[in-house]
Amino acid sequence: MADQKEALKKKIADLKEQVAKEFAAKKDSKKDPAFRKLRKDLKRAQRKLALITPLTHDQKVARVTQLTDFLTKRLSELTQGAKKVQANPYVRSIKKKNKSLTKRKKKLDRIAKKISAKTAAAKAASAPAAAASAASAAPTAEGEKK
Repeated sequence: MADQKEALKKKIADLKEQVAKEFAAKKDSKKDPAFRKLRKDLKRAQRKLALITPLTHDQKVARVTQLTDFLTKRLSELTQGAKKVQANPYVRSIKKKNKSLTKRKKKLDRIAKKISAKTAAAKAASAPAAAASAASAAPTAEGEKK
């Protein structure tokens, strides 16, 4: 999998370089078919890399928070000063999306609790074990002194 990641990163770097050259040549990105193909390949490679690269828990939380903030801002813009809020069809869809993001955020919070509980349990388990091993080593040392 690391090989596939590295190959994709190299391909993306090459494609970015080619796109930059085409852009510097002042070619129209929408009309020139070769340029369009380059950009399309670049986007595909970037999407593929994003799919095979897992996000960390903190990255997931940050992403959900960012999306929620964006939707909240958009919803407040749409509903500001409106008497009949439901007259706008976008309001319902944004509220549904916001609800699903809230569910996802709650799920991530539950996962965070589990992770913190596991690390706390591991620390608690290792601390008594270390204390017990130190305590068992201490009487033998005292016994040797006598």
